[in-house]
Amino acid sequence: MQKAEIVLSILNQKSRHDKNYVFERIYRNLFNEGFFLNAYRKIYPKQGNMTAGVDGKTIDGFNMAMVDRLINRLKSENYHPNPVRRTYIPKKNGKKRALGIPSFEDKLVQEVVRQILEAIYEPVFSENSHGFRPKRSCHTALHQIKRTAKGANWVVEGDIKGCFDNIDHDILLKILSKKINDGRFLELIRRFLKSGYFEFKTVWGSLSGSPQGGIVSPILANIYLNEFDKFMETVIAENTLGKEKRLNPDYKKLVNKRYEANKRGDTIFADKLLKEMQTMHARDPMDENYRRVNFVRYADDFVVFINGGKETAVSIKEQIAEFFEKNLKLELSADKTLITNLGNDRVNFLGYEIAKSQENTAVKVNSRGVKERTVNGTIQLLVPGKVISEKMRPYSKFGKSHPFVQRVNLPILDMISEFNAEIRGLYNYYCLATDVSTKLNKFKHIHYFSLAKTIARKENSSVHKVIQKYGIDVPRKQGTGTRKIIGVRYQTKHGEKVLTYFNDSLKKVDEPPRSFTDKFGFGVAFGSQLITRLNADRCEMCGAERKSIEVHHVRKLKDIIRKHKKRGRIVPDWVLQMSRINRKTLIVCADCHRRIHAGK
Repeated sequence: MQKAEIVLSILNQKSRHDKNYVFERIYRNLFNEGFFLNAYRKIYPKQGNMTAGVDGKTIDGFNMAMVDRLINRLKSENYHPNPVRRTYIPKKNGKKRALGIPSFEDKLVQEVVRQILEAIYEPVFSENSHGFRPKRSCHTALHQIKRTAKGANWVVEGDIKGCFDNIDHDILLKILSKKINDGRFLELIRRFLKSGYFEFKTVWGSLSGSPQGGIVSPILANIYLNEFDKFMETVIAENTLGKEKRLNPDYKKLVNKRYEANKRGDTIFADKLLKEMQTMHARDPMDENYRRVNFVRYADDFVVFINGGKETAVSIKEQIAEFFEKNLKLELSADKTLITNLGNDRVNFLGYEIAKSQENTAVKVNSRGVKERTVNGTIQLLVPGKVISEKMRPYSKFGKSHPFVQRVNLPILDMISEFNAEIRGLYNYYCLATDVSTKLNKFKHIHYFSLAKTIARKENSSVHKVIQKYGIDVPRKQGTGTRKIIGVRYQTKHGEKVLTYFNDSLKKVDEPPRSFTDKFGFGVAFGSQLITRLNADRCEMCGAERKSIEVHHVRKLKDIIRKHKKRGRIVPDWVLQMSRINRKTLIVCADCHRRIHAGK
């Protein structure tokens, strides 16, 4: 059989070169063990794999015999997914969100199906769709808005009511059948859709919606909503009028007067006219012969930016609602789908606030040497003030820093690491915001002194003494010299290292960070070392070869080491071996695996 990567590449190229190509005999790729090894190395790092599904099994103990059994069941078409185990996690609004935990074997098959679907559908997905796609993220969606929506004055803020729970199975399978002519493959997807969930010791059927917690769910939702993306392309085409807005008649009069003033040498009057021109729109904002519509979707949230009148926004909203009801049997959320005047209000999307800057009198010379206004109806991405207020709440009282008591008992190194993870994560998400430096420097000040006060509480000391004891000299960002910032020095096998409190620049970035795009894609580059170790067919504990080999998994290696040391136990050989190779996996024979779980 061909390698999985080659098959996926061929599928992708066929779809890319012919958007209407219909694929056949897809199901047979599920008999290729290379797909399952690709799927395994794709999903094995995730901690959720150590949580058991309804069959009580986790990723621990993965072996090739499991793959062979799955392939045989798929060949005989006797494979039926288990219902997911339903649990609930809290939401920000105090309610709870239902979460499904699939069995590990079902995750493995779903990942194979996901990679095949992604290879086929990724080339035909809309450029306006950003959720759960390779090399795309919230940042790419926001960057597209900033790049394309300049001048928009009305926004339709869209939210689909219970989108993932209300996907119609028959419509989804009909959409899939347009691109995939393979009854067995579609039947497998139908079985995943109908697998149901296990709750209160009862299996409940699934009448609609994508598999809860399923790996294949996001791409199935994107395939379903791609019909909406295509509909929006027609809406955009129908509402694109004119090449550019006509000149503002009042502005044009002043241009002519200024020309005459300069011609007769009256520079004082010409400068006065220029200042007056800079207070008004150069183009007619009410030009009825010019209209633009821009659309961006991330999962089930979308925004439509309209450079035109309110009646256009109302009409588009009604068309969208009608399309969802008739074609996808979905409903717009009445309280979350809004029409907003971008000139007066801000729009919330993906955790950012979106605003339109107003024209002003400041003029600069651009890269082409042409004078232009510094702000001219451009889109501004902003950090919501309430986000910073919420983030500061655990670290401050009455506007002043206070200790984070839940971390008082942590080692200083771990304490600094956790504080750093918080501010780095906040910056990494809001790095596209125009005001990221202003807003986050305020947070950073409170956050840093909360760290200092937490250490002071731990050591029954003062902030001044903490900074004197743990202060490490770092270069100042501006000027010369150094300043002290809290940090620790620690030893590793590579020598001494230093960890200080977050000291990176908080400046705005102009391009979406590549490292924070959604972690999807059929080209699997990582985890190859694990597969090489597995294919070596050698126990990494006793050295036995050509025996029944299994993979022992742990959730977090450092937690196991810490637990044994804290209880005064001798750290077992298998833990030391995992520590030496710095992996959460250990390739062992069945005998050694049993001894590990037996504590021997």
